[in-house]
Amino acid sequence: MRIIVKDTEQELDIAAALEVTKQVIVKPDSVLTFAGGQTTIGLHQEIVNLYKQWNVDYSELKAFTLDEYVGLSPEDHKSVSFRIRNQVLNHLNIKSGNIHMPDGMAEDLDKACREYNALLDRHAVDLEILGIGTNGHIGFNEPGTEFHLDTHVKDLASRTAEMKAGFFGSADRVPKQGLTVGIKRIMMSKQILLLAKGKSKAEIIKKAIYGQITPEIPASVLQLHPFLTVMLDKEAAEML
Repeated sequence: MRIIVKDTEQELDIAAALEVTKQVIVKPDSVLTFAGGQTTIGLHQEIVNLYKQWNVDYSELKAFTLDEYVGLSPEDHKSVSFRIRNQVLNHLNIKSGNIHMPDGMAEDLDKACREYNALLDRHAVDLEILGIGTNGHIGFNEPGTEFHLDTHVKDLASRTAEMKAGFFGSADRVPKQGLTVGIKRIMMSKQILLLAKGKSKAEIIKKAIYGQITPEIPASVLQLHPFLTVMLDKEAAEML
């Protein structure tokens, strides 16, 4: 495990973007999994900045996304798909056919999960980008999620709904379920980059990095990954 602490959020975003950019430069046909949420917005901006400054070629990159809300279309501005496209992918020279996202509008969600797993079976992930919830969730793998699960549909915890309430207008408007890459699949990635910012993440980061490995803190399983990089700002690292 590598733990990297930066003084500010912007320094963290730049350092994380450098990690992603180096991966693409060294292996242009890399497979990356992108994560939504507030934590990765700055990272996405810095990836685009470096792409423009260094003329990085993303044409062979294969991009996956970690999760999606059930019931939201890719055109919905609140969907994970829309935000990741709008924040980063639409600004790179990545081929549209190389972008893969879970289908939260599928009539048969179990089938959609199986199809996404089949895609991932054909594209081993080189770098998995993750944020972490204050309850320790990664993706929509909420506390209590079994480690052996692959892509699946998950009921969102009330704490997650509360954290997303500002974005959706209220907790009641947050979708009740998410379609998410499972912990089993996350752990199959060759490298993992875990990001956390702010005082609100300090306690859970301490538990996830140094605490007991337990499904009650899904991110704790990342301790077992051989190539995990944890990037934190000073506030998120204050309890380490």
